[in-house]
Amino acid sequence: MNYFVSKMATYMKQNIGYYLLVGLILVLGIVMGSFTVSSLSEDQKQELLNYVESFFSNVGTVSIDSSTVFYTSVFNNLKTALAITLAGLFVISSPLIPAVIFFRGYILGFTVGFLVSEFGIRGCLFAALSIFPPNIITIPVILSLGVTGIYFAAEVIKNRRKMDGREYLNMTASYVLLNLGFCLLLILAGLIEGYISPVFIKLLSSYI
Repeated sequence: MNYFVSKMATYMKQNIGYYLLVGLILVLGIVMGSFTVSSLSEDQKQELLNYVESFFSNVGTVSIDSSTVFYTSVFNNLKTALAITLAGLFVISSPLIPAVIFFRGYILGFTVGFLVSEFGIRGCLFAALSIFPPNIITIPVILSLGVTGIYFAAEVIKNRRKMDGREYLNMTASYVLLNLGFCLLLILAGLIEGYISPVFIKLLSSYI
């Protein structure tokens, strides 16, 4: 475990510029998502509000299928991971990586922004206890996937004339294996979202 943490720290330090870039893109997505809440029409806000209030009014009495939440979370996160990995792998599509990261930030910013806007401190508390826990893992992993994708594409472009087939295959294998490791962490995030977050949701549903 210490070896893995040490390797990841070294990797992040070596690619700090890429991390700053994708981190900025994610933050921009979050900010844009939160600002979008204020531009919703009253009808759109009311429709979303009715949906959320209906969810909270029923969640305390209805059993949450944790396994379904887990599989849905993992499936959605792995779709994002696959999109980023393939975008980097095909090089020419690597500009899609910032777009995917921006979109993930946008969804997160919109969700939290709506909860805080409509429920105030209660929405803040709900976001902190139910949305934040899985994203402690998901956000760094998505950022790392973005960094590896951009780095891989940049290295291929930079060394395309002097890299032979064997070097390219080795580099591709390392890239895929690294991303598979990140995907394992997304499964852990899914476990948190499926089996821990629902506990907080049930506890907070009556308060919210």
